[in-house]
Amino acid sequence: MKDVLHIEVPSFPATVEQAVHSSYRDRPMVVASGSGGRAIVLSASGEARQEGIHRGMLLGQALKLEHRLIVVDSNPELYQRAMNAITDQVSRYSPYVEPIRYGQVAIDMTGTTRLLGRIKDSAYRIHKDIRESFRLTSSIGISANKLVSSVAARYIRQYAELFDVLPGNERTFLDPLELKMLPGIGHSTDQVLLEELNLTSIGMLAAVPINKLILVIGKNALTLHQKARGIDLSPVMPPEQRLEIKEEYTFSEDSNDDQLIMGVVYYLIESGCTRLRQKNKKVNSFRIFCRYSDSKIATRTVRLPEATHKEYLMFYHTQKIFEQLFERRTRVRYLSIGFENLIQAAQQISLFSKVIDPDAAKHGDLHQAMDKLRARHGYPVIRFGLTEPVALETRDGAAGSLVRI
Repeated sequence: MKDVLHIEVPSFPATVEQAVHSSYRDRPMVVASGSGGRAIVLSASGEARQEGIHRGMLLGQALKLEHRLIVVDSNPELYQRAMNAITDQVSRYSPYVEPIRYGQVAIDMTGTTRLLGRIKDSAYRIHKDIRESFRLTSSIGISANKLVSSVAARYIRQYAELFDVLPGNERTFLDPLELKMLPGIGHSTDQVLLEELNLTSIGMLAAVPINKLILVIGKNALTLHQKARGIDLSPVMPPEQRLEIKEEYTFSEDSNDDQLIMGVVYYLIESGCTRLRQKNKKVNSFRIFCRYSDSKIATRTVRLPEATHKEYLMFYHTQKIFEQLFERRTRVRYLSIGFENLIQAAQQISLFSKVIDPDAAKHGDLHQAMDKLRARHGYPVIRFGLTEPVALETRDGAAGSLVRI
């Protein structure tokens, strides 16, 4: 049986800013995406949350709720340095440490009891180390897998430092919790479950027969059903084993123009594929994330028939689900595409004479030539007509792609 800890520092960007700048402490403050009329709150301190301010809220609305609010521009470099420092700190307890996202780290401490003592004692020492070394307050969940420990850390952060879900008690812990506590349930999925099946808790979701759940939410039903039952077989992956490429885009003005959105999607796929080729990697799936102007989100995973780093193949399969992803006619504010589970792009000699893709060599030469031109002169030197709306939308430098994870 494994012992997996999930360490969470709530509102990580805002908390880090308060730790670094003493003038921000004990005062309502937020980290925001700029200062214009369309700026949104990326992270809110505990003092700001007490005033009703939350992540995703328009900055103008937040300022109306609290006129003393301190607004700080996002500083990703600072937050990444803080994450690296925390990762290095907890790596003293186990070599299996996985940074999940800002402020969240998973650590597999299976087999460390003889060397370090009880897992709960080690967890408390980690909590104390983070507080004393970085002035950050964390909550820690302990269980036999990453899923349940992450829910435990999120659940306990309002009450105490640690929560230990003993092996065999995963269902007992999860069943009474609200659906929104379960990782992987977005606003749209949550809404479908509530409306179609009248579900209000994780236990009610776990009790739904899988065949009925498939009819409601499709192919993701099995994964969601397993999560509701506390099943998670994914290992803790150290950073050197967990490669990811992410491309992001914020529109200069919220839009529901299909041509513009499709252009942005292609632009993000193209940028990601360029980086995949630079790393000599391929993927067999990627994830599209969309945030609408009303702060609601939608996500879809595009699965490919074979691993590739060619944008035209990825875009072809993306077009098939375009209407499903953008079924709401609400304007889109933000898009991102994430490439995970990167695999080595080895060349395979064909065993058959039949050519599956007669234009593969031609496309490969084209991408190679474009990559060389862009490496020397920048991305805008050459582009496909599909991305022309993106070029027009960003001609004043109002928006752009934020990359690198």
